Formats: sequence, structure tokens, C-alpha cells
Amino acid sequence: MASDSAESAGAWPGLLARACASTRNVLAAVREGQLAAPTPCADWTVHDLIVHIVDGTNFWGDLAESGEMPDYRSWPDYSGTDFVGDFEGHAARAVAGFAAPGMMDKPLVLPTGPAPGSLAVQVATGEIFVHGWDLATALRGTAVDEPGRPAPPMDDEVAAALLLSDWLVLCVQVRGNEPAVFAPEIEPSDDTPAADRLAAFLGRDPAWTPACSGPSPR
Repeated sequence: MASDSAESAGAWPGLLARACASTRNVLAAVREGQLAAPTPCADWTVHDLIVHIVDGTNFWGDLAESGEMPDYRSWPDYSGTDFVGDFEGHAARAVAGFAAPGMMDKPLVLPTGPAPGSLAVQVATGEIFVHGWDLATALRGTAVDEPGRPAPPMDDEVAAALLLSDWLVLCVQVRGNEPAVFAPEIEPSDDTPAADRLAAFLGRDPAWTPACSGPSPR
């Protein structure tokens, strides 16, 4: 299943680039006083989420360049460095790698098993975009330097493409895994923006605040 706007596999590297830009803008909005704040991801603070976003993007950059999952290494504490710059560098590698000629047909190795590049790029786009949503949602409830300062908006066109992507089929297949990968789907209202509908499908509550109990799985 694929959206009309993204039915061509060649559209996905561009959507990945937009997802990275969307999440990059959220990362740039983080203030030091927010690092210890909670997020919609279970047991993760803003600090933990930043580490996951940056190192996850590093993973996608390595995968796009080599075609195989990199040997895992300890995650640097990106939040104590130029995490926006680190993210930009890894995102550029991922986008360039997935945009390389023949990459959409190339067999790659994902944590869920072998997959063509045309699916792997969707997974990368979804992971980077949705964790950007997690971070933006956390920041909305913890504006410390400028009370009421809104978090940067997410790219709803990317969310709309992901809602009709093969990545969502894969998400359904792994939803029941133990330990849980995604919480049960939440039914959004009819006027919910695409980014919030995507998050709700993955078990995130669009109305989440730091006072909420029972945060969603990562």
C-alpha cells in the first residue's frame, strides 16, 4: 500500500530528507533546562530521546552506506555536544545513501529481517519523523526559557505519506511483539492533523502532557 504522492519508490529519499528537516527543527528548539523533562516515550527524558534520535539517524546513515546493520557500539551522550550538528551530519549520510542509484532495489538487512531499500527508506523516514513528534510533544509541555513558545510544527505531508506506506504494514506486524514495540492504537478525532493521526496509530496520545500517566512504548 502506498500513497499517490509517494507511489514511486524514488519519492521516498525526498520524504526522508523532509522528515529529517522536520525533526532537525525540533532538535534546534531544545533548551538546556528541558533535558530532564519527560517525553511520551516510556522512561525516556528529553535527554534520552535526543540520544536515541541522533544515534538512530547514525544507524540509518551506516545502513544506507553499507547495506548491513552496523555493529552496535555504545551511544555517545550527544546532548552534551552539538547534537543538532551531529544529527545533520548523520541525516545527510542517510539521505545521500538512500538516494544513490539502485538503492531502492538493493537488499538491506533490517532488525526485522531482509528488506529492499524501498522499504528500508520508509522505516528510516518513519522512525526519524515520529521520534521528532515525540520530542516536539515533550517540548510543548516544558517551555522553560520562553513560556508558551510553541514547538516547531511537524511536516504533515510526510505524515500523510507515512500513513499510507508499507512501513505501517510492518508496524502492524510487530505491534504484538514482546516486549511491546507500539502501544494499542488510539482513535483520533476527525480533525486531527496527519502527524498526530500517525502518532495515534502508533499508540501515542496526541493530547499527552508531562502530567499524563502510562506513557507510550518507544
